[in-house]
Amino acid sequence: MWSNWRAKKRLRLFLGPAIERVENLSSVYARSRLKALFFLTGLLFIVIAMARPVLEPEDQEIKRIGMDYFIVLDGSKSMLATDMESNRLEAAKRAIKKLLDVSKGDRVGLVVFAGKGYLRAPLTFDFAAYNLVLDHVSASNTYPGGTSLQSGLERVSEAMAPMDLKQKAVIVISDGEELEGDAVGFARRMASEDDITVHTVAVGTLEGAKIELYRRGDRIYYQRDAYGSEVVSRMDRSLLRRVAEAGRGKFIELDEDGDALTNLYYESLKPLGDEADATTMKGYVEFFPIPLFIGIVILLLQTVIPEKNLRHTPRAILIDE
Repeated sequence: MWSNWRAKKRLRLFLGPAIERVENLSSVYARSRLKALFFLTGLLFIVIAMARPVLEPEDQEIKRIGMDYFIVLDGSKSMLATDMESNRLEAAKRAIKKLLDVSKGDRVGLVVFAGKGYLRAPLTFDFAAYNLVLDHVSASNTYPGGTSLQSGLERVSEAMAPMDLKQKAVIVISDGEELEGDAVGFARRMASEDDITVHTVAVGTLEGAKIELYRRGDRIYYQRDAYGSEVVSRMDRSLLRRVAEAGRGKFIELDEDGDALTNLYYESLKPLGDEADATTMKGYVEFFPIPLFIGIVILLLQTVIPEKNLRHTPRAILIDE
């Protein structure tokens, strides 16, 4: 409308009184306004379709067989130690993906921690999206630095608190290094007060390895301490064992193939999930194709509306006598 107003103003300045003799000028403006109206209406219907409107049928009672559990993954710099294939973090991610392949019917969440815990994925059935999130987990984008397993457990407790879950469990995957917090005490509180079972999985070896930060050409740069010496990170199985005992769960050590994590699932989690739990859920039917179709049709119609141009007006009527 603003564009049309400016065009009309410029035309009046150019033609002066002769504009009154341009018989088809009002028709040009009317058609222009009609095209604009069709365009905006079509765009409105497309925006409605993008909002994904739904119809809400009656509630349905659905029986689901599965477990709800969180994976708490250590994303600290020590997980870059190379005492497992690629490094500890990549070995843990491979094992998690293998676990998801057998977690049919389960909802799985993901918390990553270093100096602080972060919720990366809520409890979900969408393992394709889960794997995408998992692929982007790295020690370089887990801020702030440090290692606080307690912060990861706290984040899980916060996420599970408002949920009415029949069975609740956590699988901690870490090399056991803890620079701050009291993970053992918090795991004990989760088990006693919140009825959340905490299992732990140790990643790495007792001999340890250097922490590879990055490569530049053929040169490898390792983590160094305050004195300039290269740091050797070793798995601390004792801490993880104590966390599992406090959380009434099991402690295992991760193998290269990731089978130990899968076995933990079959032994401790799957039997709990086999108990069918009836839940009331709403089924939604999307009808976005209808406004989408209407919007496309209207946009196509506005393209075929003819728009007369002043250049077809006889020159004689633009010349003052």
